[in-house]
Amino acid sequence: MNPINLIQGPVIEVLISLNDNQEPQITYMQDGAVASGSIIVTCGETITYRLVNSPGYAFKGAGFLTPYDNIIDAVQVSPDGQELILMDEDQVKGITKFQLIFTNPTNSLLLLSPDPQVINKDEQPPLS
Repeated sequence: MNPINLIQGPVIEVLISLNDNQEPQITYMQDGAVASGSIIVTCGETITYRLVNSPGYAFKGAGFLTPYDNIIDAVQVSPDGQELILMDEDQVKGITKFQLIFTNPTNSLLLLSPDPQVINKDEQPPLS
Protein backbone atom coordinates (compact mmCIF):
# COMPACT_ATOMS: atom_id res chain seq x y z
CA MET A 1 0.00 0.00 0.00
CA ASN A 2 2.99 2.32 -0.32
CA PRO A 3 3.55 2.63 -4.08
CA ILE A 4 5.34 5.98 -4.10
CA ASN A 5 8.10 4.92 -1.66
CA LEU A 6 7.31 7.26 1.20
CA ILE A 7 8.50 6.60 4.72
CA GLN A 8 5.98 5.37 7.30
CA GLY A 9 4.85 8.40 9.23
CA PRO A 10 2.51 8.56 12.20
CA VAL A 11 -0.10 5.93 12.95
CA ILE A 12 -3.28 7.29 14.51
CA GLU A 13 -5.63 4.82 16.13
CA VAL A 14 -9.33 5.58 15.68
CA LEU A 15 -11.92 4.30 18.14
CA ILE A 16 -15.64 4.62 17.39
CA SER A 17 -18.02 4.16 20.31
CA LEU A 18 -21.63 5.09 21.06
CA ASN A 19 -22.59 7.43 23.89
CA ASP A 20 -25.70 6.97 26.06
CA ASN A 21 -27.87 8.56 23.32
CA GLN A 22 -26.52 6.09 20.73
CA GLU A 23 -24.57 8.89 19.01
CA PRO A 24 -21.17 7.91 17.60
CA GLN A 25 -18.10 9.30 19.35
CA ILE A 26 -14.77 9.23 17.52
CA THR A 27 -11.56 9.24 19.55
CA TYR A 28 -8.08 9.57 18.07
CA MET A 29 -5.08 8.06 19.86
CA GLN A 30 -1.42 8.59 18.99
CA ASP A 31 1.48 7.09 20.94
CA GLY A 32 -0.94 5.92 23.63
CA ALA A 33 -2.48 9.34 24.29
CA VAL A 34 -5.70 11.00 23.15
CA ALA A 35 -4.92 13.21 20.14
CA SER A 36 -6.67 15.60 17.75
CA GLY A 37 -6.07 13.41 14.70
CA SER A 38 -4.22 16.27 13.00
CA ILE A 39 -0.65 15.82 11.76
CA ILE A 40 2.26 18.14 11.02
CA VAL A 41 4.37 16.88 8.11
CA THR A 42 7.95 18.01 7.46
CA CYS A 43 8.98 15.38 4.90
CA GLY A 44 7.27 13.00 2.49
CA GLU A 45 5.51 10.24 4.43
CA THR A 46 2.42 8.12 4.79
CA ILE A 47 -0.09 8.89 7.52
CA THR A 48 -2.04 5.85 8.70
CA TYR A 49 -5.41 5.93 10.44
CA ARG A 50 -6.17 2.51 11.97
CA LEU A 51 -9.53 1.43 13.42
CA VAL A 52 -9.28 -0.22 16.84
CA ASN A 53 -11.98 -1.73 19.05
CA SER A 54 -14.69 -0.59 16.63
CA PRO A 55 -16.52 -3.76 15.54
CA GLY A 56 -18.61 -3.43 12.39
CA TYR A 57 -17.10 -0.10 11.32
CA ALA A 58 -14.81 0.26 8.30
CA PHE A 59 -13.13 3.09 6.46
CA LYS A 60 -14.84 4.03 3.21
CA GLY A 61 -12.46 6.88 2.32
CA ALA A 62 -11.67 10.50 3.13
CA GLY A 63 -13.47 13.62 1.94
CA PHE A 64 -11.49 16.83 1.42
CA LEU A 65 -12.76 20.40 1.55
CA THR A 66 -10.05 21.35 -0.96
CA PRO A 67 -9.23 18.19 -2.94
CA TYR A 68 -7.12 20.03 -5.53
CA ASP A 69 -4.65 21.73 -3.16
CA ASN A 70 -2.05 18.94 -3.65
CA ILE A 71 -1.29 18.69 0.08
CA ILE A 72 -2.36 15.03 0.12
CA ASP A 73 -1.30 13.15 -3.00
CA ALA A 74 -3.35 9.96 -2.65
CA VAL A 75 -5.62 8.02 -0.29
CA GLN A 76 -5.86 4.26 0.02
CA VAL A 77 -8.11 2.05 2.11
CA SER A 78 -6.94 -1.44 3.09
CA PRO A 79 -8.97 -4.33 1.63
CA ASP A 80 -10.51 -5.08 5.05
CA GLY A 81 -11.39 -1.39 5.60
CA GLN A 82 -9.48 -1.21 8.87
CA GLU A 83 -6.77 1.20 7.70
CA LEU A 84 -6.81 4.40 5.70
CA ILE A 85 -3.50 5.73 4.40
CA LEU A 86 -2.87 9.30 3.31
CA MET A 87 0.17 9.73 1.07
CA ASP A 88 1.85 13.11 1.44
CA GLU A 89 4.94 13.85 -0.67
CA ASP A 90 5.26 17.20 1.19
CA GLN A 91 5.86 19.11 -2.03
CA VAL A 92 3.20 21.75 -1.29
CA LYS A 93 3.21 23.73 1.96
CA GLY A 94 -0.10 24.53 3.59
CA ILE A 95 -3.06 23.04 5.45
CA THR A 96 -5.77 20.72 4.18
CA LYS A 97 -8.92 19.76 6.08
CA PHE A 98 -10.73 16.48 5.58
CA GLN A 99 -13.14 14.07 7.17
CA LEU A 100 -12.73 10.34 7.48
CA ILE A 101 -15.69 8.44 6.06
CA PHE A 102 -16.89 5.18 7.69
CA THR A 103 -19.47 2.52 6.99
CA ASN A 104 -21.40 1.39 10.07
CA PRO A 105 -22.76 -1.96 11.28
CA THR A 106 -26.42 -0.90 11.50
CA ASN A 107 -27.47 0.59 8.15
CA SER A 108 -26.23 1.88 4.80
CA LEU A 109 -25.62 5.45 6.01
CA LEU A 110 -22.05 6.74 6.18
CA LEU A 111 -20.45 8.26 9.28
CA LEU A 112 -18.18 11.33 9.05
CA SER A 113 -15.40 12.10 11.53
CA PRO A 114 -14.59 15.46 13.06
CA ASP A 115 -12.20 17.20 10.67
CA PRO A 116 -8.52 16.54 11.36
CA GLN A 117 -5.91 18.49 9.40
CA VAL A 118 -2.63 17.77 7.68
CA ILE A 119 -0.22 20.68 7.93
CA ASN A 120 2.77 20.62 5.55
CA LYS A 121 5.70 22.69 6.81
CA ASP A 122 9.29 23.19 5.84
CA GLU A 123 11.64 20.67 7.41
CA GLN A 124 12.39 21.58 11.00
CA PRO A 125 16.03 22.43 11.81
CA PRO A 126 17.69 20.04 14.28
CA LEU A 127 17.71 21.14 17.90
CA SER A 128 21.14 22.11 19.15
